[in-house]
Amino acid sequence: MTNRVENIAEVCDALKNMGVELDNPELQRMLKAQSLVIVQTARNLAPQDTGDLAKSIGFITGKDKDNKSKVLIGLRKDYNNNYLGPMFEFGVPTNRIQKTTGRDTGILEARPFMRPALDQNAGRVTDGIINGVDKIIAKLAKKNNLNYK
Repeated sequence: MTNRVENIAEVCDALKNMGVELDNPELQRMLKAQSLVIVQTARNLAPQDTGDLAKSIGFITGKDKDNKSKVLIGLRKDYNNNYLGPMFEFGVPTNRIQKTTGRDTGILEARPFMRPALDQNAGRVTDGIINGVDKIIAKLAKKNNLNYK
């Protein structure tokens, strides 16, 4: 027997009621694929002094069950100078004297790379995610005898 459902919300509710898990590894793979353009743009926009900062930009989402429906992009933990990322992104507005060493840290103008990468690609990524989620939901609906689309 096939049940007819009209929209994505109804499909999601019906699948949840059947015990189908919507947050699955396929969802995370799709999210990463659609979001990769943000990572690539951020790497291109990042300061290239040594290239270490740009190379460290990537997905920082763990592979645990709590992160199947989200993707986090940032500086990966293997980047030794991870404090520099926020300094480049937001700048250091005034000279600061370190209390422990007395060293002057100087002024660093903001050179944003993460926010512009997100802003430049937000629409494209959002559209890709919407289409990707729709395909995953349609596949799950068909597998569970729901007539969707």
